[in-house]
Amino acid sequence: MNFREANANDVNELVLLFKNLQDMHSENVTNVFNQNIDEYILMDYVSKVISSENYNFYIAEDEKKIIGALEVITIIEKDNPVFKSREYALIDKLIVDNYYRGYGIGSRLIEYAEKDLKSRGIKEIEIYVWEFNKGALNLYEKKGYKTICRRMAKSI
Repeated sequence: MNFREANANDVNELVLLFKNLQDMHSENVTNVFNQNIDEYILMDYVSKVISSENYNFYIAEDEKKIIGALEVITIIEKDNPVFKSREYALIDKLIVDNYYRGYGIGSRLIEYAEKDLKSRGIKEIEIYVWEFNKGALNLYEKKGYKTICRRMAKSI
């Protein structure tokens, strides 16, 4: 198993993983996520993320096949009257191919990203995760992440 940062040659394989993630989210959070997104739109999105300066895309490969991906955004917040200025990373997406789930791929991707981000001077990581995604919630808690705030919604 190999872990590395994604590059432009990985876009097509990453789109397939993204499609699976999008399908899962669009089935569970129907009022937020679009269904049946065109592959070209996903290709454009993934290409932009890979080439963006404040994004990192870490991937897990098994025999040169991409089986997992972790999208991280580096955020720099300036001082304001309420919050302190800070630089931190945000895990926005973690995707593991359905066939490879349960083998620690997600956990190892997180460890790989944490090590890389720490070497870049990042001292804190936050995560976006949807409440329905119990597997991801359990994984993040096992890796030492704690809930620090909660975003709630109500249909009216």
